Amino acid sequence: MKPRLWPVLLASGLGLAILLSLGVWQVKRLAWKEKLIAAIEAGMAAEAIPLDEALNLEINGGNTQFRKVKALGHFAAREPLRVIAVVNGGPGWQLVHGFEQPHGSPVLVNRGRLADGQPLPPPPQGEIEITGLLHWHAEGRGRFDVDNQPDKNLWYWWDVVAMTAQFGATHLDPNYAVIDLLPGTPGTEGLQVDPPKASLRNNHLGYAITWFGLAAALLAVTGVFLWRRNKT
Repeated sequence: MKPRLWPVLLASGLGLAILLSLGVWQVKRLAWKEKLIAAIEAGMAAEAIPLDEALNLEINGGNTQFRKVKALGHFAAREPLRVIAVVNGGPGWQLVHGFEQPHGSPVLVNRGRLADGQPLPPPPQGEIEITGLLHWHAEGRGRFDVDNQPDKNLWYWWDVVAMTAQFGATHLDPNYAVIDLLPGTPGTEGLQVDPPKASLRNNHLGYAITWFGLAAALLAVTGVFLWRRNKT
């Protein structure tokens, strides 16, 4: 007795529809991600704009992630914050400093990375102009992040509000902005600073191929089943 055909065709059709829809979704995500990476790379290649201008763009709905900005001011007098990082495959720190502008609250500046145990290079004194990429740390604490220890100046995740408050900020508008300094900018002396790049992962093409491949495999299996059924 031949097995009933309609349950097999129904299950195969539903599975095929789901796999194809996932593949199409990944193709759309691929186009979106490529457009975003292109916009980020264009922003990094463009001339630096004043920080206040970039913040106004963000407030008004513009995308300023990794936009090249410049700011005039001086580094705060207190020591920089230490944010855990990897340096040459070993433990290290990102040095995050408050940068005080003539007007407004201090903005956090990521000066670069330093291996654990190395002496802290002092920042330049007096008023200077810095250039870097505007980076938004809006993700908050991860599930497995341990508690920050502000009293010991040990930071394991980017609590930008609490970190900026360490430099006497009374308000933050908006409150997740960090400037990642570019190589050669004042304040990076003696530190490892990576050249700018759009570091967004883009695996959507591989995911799309996987879903379409599974759809093709399901179609082939169904075809073999129907052929054998007709042979018996």
